[in-house]
Amino acid sequence: MKRFIAITALTSALATGAFAASEAQTDLINTYAPDVDVSALSEQQLNDAFSVANSGESDTLKRSTIESIAMTERAPSTFSAEQLAQIEAYLPSETVMMMTGEQRADALAMINSGMDDTELRGLLNAMGENMVPGLTPAEISRVETIAPEADLTVLSAEQVSRLRALIYTDESDGQIKGRVLDIVS
Repeated sequence: MKRFIAITALTSALATGAFAASEAQTDLINTYAPDVDVSALSEQQLNDAFSVANSGESDTLKRSTIESIAMTERAPSTFSAEQLAQIEAYLPSETVMMMTGEQRADALAMINSGMDDTELRGLLNAMGENMVPGLTPAEISRVETIAPEADLTVLSAEQVSRLRALIYTDESDGQIKGRVLDIVS
């Protein structure tokens, strides 16, 4: 019984320490980048963001770097109002609403990179001109009917174009399901 109590106490102490470290990391990262969802970061992203937060760089640079780290490897499916407003400072809101998650993430990465404002505007305007609008709600519904397991949260412009071309064919749902899943995987 004494061993059981000792093991339980030791386990509790170790678990509490691990939780406190995670909470400390979250607090420090959110001090510089409050919009970053630390719980959604991979272990590597978390370590990188924590290292940046502990660095001697300026607060502005820490924020932009942490946000860039959070955006790498995956584009978020949702964006905060502040993030959308950052993009809308350079592009019309109609254009921003048609952007895919990947395009929005790319735009935010450019905005937070610290590049010259004139160069940034040029790049973002070019991005807006070459942009393929995201799937409409009706198109999303159609794809979900064909392949309910398809992940449509983050699609590239090429994937949107390919899906759009595929769902408007005369083929049956069963015939195109496999190709839909290939496109979104």
